[in-house]
Amino acid sequence: MSMSRSAHREVWRVVRAHPEAVGSMLDVLTAKADESETNAVLLGNVVSAGVRVAKAAVVERKTVIADFIDRVLISAKATPSYSSVRDMQAFLELIGSEFDQTFRPTISRMLVRSPEAVLPTCLWLLQAVGRDNIDLAPMYLEALAEPLAGTQLRSANESVRRAAAQLLAYLGDTPKTQEDAERAADIITRPLTLGRYTQTEQRTAAYNLLSSVRAGPGNGWASSAVILTALLKMTGKETQEAPVNALFAAIGAHFGVLIGQQNVERAECAAVIKTFVEAAQKGLALPDRSAVVRQAWAADAIGEPLWAWADAGADSESPLVRDYVQPLLVTLAAIAEKATAAPLAVGGGTLGAHVGLALALRLRPSGVDVDALAKHAANGDKSLVMWDKVFHKCSRRAECVWLLRCAEALFASGCSDKRLADPVMWIACRMPGATLETVRAAIDALATMSRTDATRLWRIVGETLFTEMDRSAPVAPTLCTWADVLHAALTGAGAAELAAAALT
Repeated sequence: MSMSRSAHREVWRVVRAHPEAVGSMLDVLTAKADESETNAVLLGNVVSAGVRVAKAAVVERKTVIADFIDRVLISAKATPSYSSVRDMQAFLELIGSEFDQTFRPTISRMLVRSPEAVLPTCLWLLQAVGRDNIDLAPMYLEALAEPLAGTQLRSANESVRRAAAQLLAYLGDTPKTQEDAERAADIITRPLTLGRYTQTEQRTAAYNLLSSVRAGPGNGWASSAVILTALLKMTGKETQEAPVNALFAAIGAHFGVLIGQQNVERAECAAVIKTFVEAAQKGLALPDRSAVVRQAWAADAIGEPLWAWADAGADSESPLVRDYVQPLLVTLAAIAEKATAAPLAVGGGTLGAHVGLALALRLRPSGVDVDALAKHAANGDKSLVMWDKVFHKCSRRAECVWLLRCAEALFASGCSDKRLADPVMWIACRMPGATLETVRAAIDALATMSRTDATRLWRIVGETLFTEMDRSAPVAPTLCTWADVLHAALTGAGAAELAAAALT
């Protein structure tokens, strides 16, 4: 239930006009004989206006209003409307640090009795009071983390699991000290490492949650070190695609935190990174029967964080590269080199090879003949990147993204082969089952290449682009228009002249 804007304005007008009546209004709205969610919405608006014109009357009734929220909103048998909770924001900000001691007992009780009703309400209340206004870490650590991770995330009810994950993700960055960050990470990973999540759906939800959990500023490395250590223990226990993808995405997210420039010199981070690298080397050597896990290691756990790290201006001469990252890049480059000889013979697909090629061309690790690798990947009829029998097998988002990154990297290294347009235009225009993400990735790749050298790109893609336009409209016009493609291809310097030439 919510109020219209006109009703909201009318309440504020009446309260401002009659501040002496605020106390009586609050008494009527909080009376036990007439409790309802409707009163909650109206009460929230009266309080919001009242704290500005009659704050003393509101403060005098803090206990009564808090009891009303306790009975009508938190203890409700069904989740109240979002607006009825949101409209209490002014009161929640008023009580500030008293929030914990006022509402923790009832929230803890309702988490046991009716989690499906109270979890959304609890999240909305905490969002209303604000992480910046009060320290929510004590409530998170002492009352919420353990039941949420140990009980609600194990629920058979999907809505309970989802709401618990949202609440944990919101509270994840509230710990302010290294000790609290490590303690919180230990609490939320313990059920996972102890094998309490027996269902695939439960573990997948836990992995998705852990992927999004971050500690507060300055302590992210402490939380990520604990979480990554726990996640690495699970890598040999998952075989199905959904939990595998969620697990390795979470591993990559926290590996990415640890290799941040401000964290790399910490001895604690270095120890966990070393453990990660050792596990990753074993993962990249898995046989073809474990290709799903091997590809997840390559793309999600290693590739994504290193690509983001490169985007952030990674120092290729840093000790981190020399001691930890370079061995992984060499291994991935060897996978790519082997695949260039016979791309279709690679067991489980070419995703790992594309990751290795793109990272090698981007980061240029010592110990790898990058120019020779680029030549082998581009030359010949059976190119690892430009052969239609290779890129027609790409359908999943990760496969398309890494193929496009290979095209970008080859172009940046000086490749002018006109076939380089084929995989990009195929993903943008004709790939069956295209999604907004894959089409957007292809358009972004064109824009990146255009910014590198718009003239050379136009020589490569111009003919192919017009051929595609003559052949048909894009396979999914709602995802991509020719204006999008043309704009991306003509993004770089000198594009205006190219556009004029194209139109003539």
